[in-house]
Amino acid sequence: MTARRGLRRPSPPATEPDPGPPQALKLVGAVLANTTLLTALLYFFGLVETQVLFAYFRVHYTLLAQTPDEIFARGVDGLYLPLAGAAGTVLGFVIAVRILRLRLTERSWARLLRICVPVAAGLGALLVVATVFVTLDPEPFRDRPGLPGLGFALGVLMLLFAWRHWASALRSSLLELVLGYALVSIGLFWAVSDYSAAVGVRRGFETAAQLPTRPAATLYSAESLNLTAGGVLQVKCADPDSTYKYRYTGLKLLLQSGGQYVFLPANWRAPTGVAFVIPKTDKLRLEFGPARTPPPAGC
Repeated sequence: MTARRGLRRPSPPATEPDPGPPQALKLVGAVLANTTLLTALLYFFGLVETQVLFAYFRVHYTLLAQTPDEIFARGVDGLYLPLAGAAGTVLGFVIAVRILRLRLTERSWARLLRICVPVAAGLGALLVVATVFVTLDPEPFRDRPGLPGLGFALGVLMLLFAWRHWASALRSSLLELVLGYALVSIGLFWAVSDYSAAVGVRRGFETAAQLPTRPAATLYSAESLNLTAGGVLQVKCADPDSTYKYRYTGLKLLLQSGGQYVFLPANWRAPTGVAFVIPKTDKLRLEFGPARTPPPAGC
């Protein structure tokens, strides 16, 4: 009795493991995440600098309704040099690692990693622990704004590098990546907060020092504004038909924002100086002249 010969059922093709998202999508996701973080850092920097800058002249920043464009402009102005330095340092480090990877043999590269990984883990732990003590007593770092936050972010990166190398056989979990990214972001925001406050104070000091060179502002008003400060002179115009019956001299225009003028006395000083916030209306007229031009006797 012969065995029955027939067609065999084709075996299903071996399924290949899911390679995950394409490399291009991973790259786009990384770029978008970093771009979002950079945008948030720039806005946060500009906001803190705006608050500190206006507080230097004793004006609350909410009175002026600063637009996002103005806040972003201050953020870019204060961060472009630190960002350029940080980007250049990271690029140089990446290029150096690439060159070493190409030049060294597999054995030499593995030996280098065996040395670098424990060093990175030790330095990272030391930086993170040091920042904990800084939060308890920040006074010694008042003259080094931004350094504690950068140290914390760098320490977290070093610890993540060491952990990823030691656990290379394990697949990185999403929670691990998210927590690492969050901790690094916290360190960067910490650094930006300290540094932007210092930049705001420095910008206020520089602006006050440059006030004598700014154009002299003469303010005409249809009604008395009762501006009283050292060096500010009110003159009542003699012409009864004049639309603007009061003139104020000895002023410097700090800025105009949110429908408000901010004037400072020409001889403004930080210990005693005041600022005048005046709504922008049709009852006001401004004239500007050379910085040290004496005002005329009459309107």
